[in-house]
Order: sequence, then C-alpha cells, then structure tokens
Amino acid sequence: MVWRRWRGVVAAVGAAYLLGLVVVVASPWGWELNRLTVDLYVQLRYDWPIAPDWVSPEHYGALLNVVLFVPFGALAVLVTGRPWWWVIPAAALASVAIELAQGRWLARDDSSWDVVANTAGALLGALAITLRGRTR
Repeated sequence: MVWRRWRGVVAAVGAAYLLGLVVVVASPWGWELNRLTVDLYVQLRYDWPIAPDWVSPEHYGALLNVVLFVPFGALAVLVTGRPWWWVIPAAALASVAIELAQGRWLARDDSSWDVVANTAGALLGALAITLRGRTR
C-alpha cells in the first residue's frame, strides 16, 4: 500500500488533528461555534441565496460536526490499517465520550445528534480512503 511509505507523516498529521479536535471540543467556545453556524446560515441563505428555504442554522451545526470527523475516519484507516467498518464504532465511542465530557464537565451542550453527525463524518472519511486505496 502506498500509505506505508508515508506512515510517519500520516501519524504526525493525525496527532495534530487530535490536538486540534481536543482544543475545539474542550474549549469554552460554545457561543462562538453557535455564532459560526448562524453566520453560515445568513451568508448562504441571504447574502448568497443558494440554501433552500427549509435549511436552518441547526443544519449547519450538524454539517460542521460531520466535517469535523471526516479526518478522524480517514486517519483511523490510514494509521491503524483497519477496515473502514472498524472505524464506525470507534468514532461513535469517541463522539459519545466527547459529548459526555461536554455535558458533564464543560460549559457546552451535549447532543445525541452530534454523535450521529460525527459518526457519519468518520464513515465518509473512512470510506473515501478505502475507496481511494482500491482504485490504485
């Protein structure tokens, strides 16, 4: 597999991603993240009217949660060499741990929908790497 040659680089990128993930989910930036979703909503609904009428700021929050975990899935497959389906329970467990920490110890809201969105993002990342590997 081509990725073995780059395993050290992938591991370094993975460590940087995990550090960034911890900073994003453990920081007291809940208000700022909510503001980001509202700004995206306003931008895409009114400034550049490309979003459908039924889209709400909560949809952008879910989309950001999906995007946040795409690298998790991709890096999990690359670093561990495990199949894509192995990533799904690992991502779900990581997301549940994050949501529990946010709800219990941090001044953030926890949500089961965030777990679903995070797991979906990890699935997309894992499948993208798996399919890319098969086409080589």
